[in-house]
Amino acid sequence: MRRLPTTSRRPLRIVLPILLLGSTASAVGEDPISDELPPPEPRITRAELEHHVRFLAADELRGRRTGSPEAVRAARYLARALERAGLEPAGDDGTFLQAVPLVSYVHEAEPTLVVTTKDGEQLEPQFGEGFSLSVRDAPRSTGPLPIRIVRELADLPEEEHAGEALAFDAERADRREWLRARGLHESAAGWGLYVMGTTRRGRNTGLPRHRLQRITGDGEDRADILVLYGELWERLKAGEFATLELSYRTRRREVTDYNVIGRIRGVGELARETVVFSAHYDHIGVRDAGDVHDGDADGASEAEDLIFNGADDDASGTAAVLELAEAFAAGDQPARTLIFLLATGEEQGLLGTWHYLDHPAEPLEVTVANLNFEMIGRPDELVGGAGKLWLTGFERTTLGPAFQERGLDIVPDQRPGQRFFQRSDNYAFVERGIVGQTLSTYNLHTDYHQVSDEADTLDYAHMEACVRSALLASRMLADGSLTPEWLPGGRPEPR
Repeated sequence: MRRLPTTSRRPLRIVLPILLLGSTASAVGEDPISDELPPPEPRITRAELEHHVRFLAADELRGRRTGSPEAVRAARYLARALERAGLEPAGDDGTFLQAVPLVSYVHEAEPTLVVTTKDGEQLEPQFGEGFSLSVRDAPRSTGPLPIRIVRELADLPEEEHAGEALAFDAERADRREWLRARGLHESAAGWGLYVMGTTRRGRNTGLPRHRLQRITGDGEDRADILVLYGELWERLKAGEFATLELSYRTRRREVTDYNVIGRIRGVGELARETVVFSAHYDHIGVRDAGDVHDGDADGASEAEDLIFNGADDDASGTAAVLELAEAFAAGDQPARTLIFLLATGEEQGLLGTWHYLDHPAEPLEVTVANLNFEMIGRPDELVGGAGKLWLTGFERTTLGPAFQERGLDIVPDQRPGQRFFQRSDNYAFVERGIVGQTLSTYNLHTDYHQVSDEADTLDYAHMEACVRSALLASRMLADGSLTPEWLPGGRPEPR
């Protein structure tokens, strides 16, 4: 799940069919994990769920950061799981893997920032201590940019202005909604600079790690995101600053990662309609000197454990989708065609899911729903505890009420202020006009995006109960007895 408000490697070039062969353990640690799949079992079992989670969340997979060799190893494991379950490959060239071409820019020196106050004083804050940076463009210097502070929709101009630094004193979800209301997008390069901030102090963590972005053929330019810390952010919000000037030097790096996609074809009149079941298998990698996540730079830690294992986020959801795929493949042929999408790059901005939507296994115009799975590893007492699921955007569509009428343990999201509806892969489908919602049990545990999100912290009996309920819910979509629709006022404006 994405949070609310790298070092250089050689490009990874792997031929897809090779990835479907047997794997070899990496030379990390004295007791390497096995890539073997659990014994096949068409029933939903905690043993299989736990096996999948423990593989994906093992230290040896080093946090499955998008574009890493460990992420590709995870993709290979997931592809073999879908293949053994009996699904039809729905990726590239008759495989289960869909290549997602990505690009980033590796920093060659620390970025510099010059802040000019309204009194004419010039400040040069230290990178890391005063600011951090998510670069989405080639090397450049912005020149002095006047600052526009945005606290509400009325503060946002009608059109992009490359000569301004746009500072958002607002939550990320508000920012996205306001930009959408103007017909704009937060990653557009038409802005000179995006500025956000936090009141906590920063720390010098070395060169920043660039966030990956997709190579789409439509150009790679994106607005840079600058994050100010502590007093610097407070002074900007107070209106003390006149301009910001940012400079950095980078070199281009390409990498390829993979979505994993399987298909079960429907039969009968509804066979051309499609339901997509999804989860993301990537996480945020290993903490190091350049580790920055959406403007929250924790920096290096004195703790020995540096691996963000991502057991709950989202090995748990990935394991659920594998179990659903196996259960459907072992049963009667569904009425609708089912796509099982295990996406990469969610933590980097839904990269894999956006790529799938540009290159879908089945046409989007016949895709009736996306049911996404995100962080189901621990019970949520706010919705009744073990075995209880909650659905994001419950009040927006007919999906949740239909599940409740069926007597399933699926209830509304009890934390609407967290905006979970907008924070996972389902929302990319929503922005294409498709009903997309997420099942979760995330209880705001403190291991979220921490190195402590380990496989031992999950409740696998709870997971089994949840996935069994999810299978009943999924069958309503698969057999055609439920066609979800937007309720009045529930559908966001398509992107």
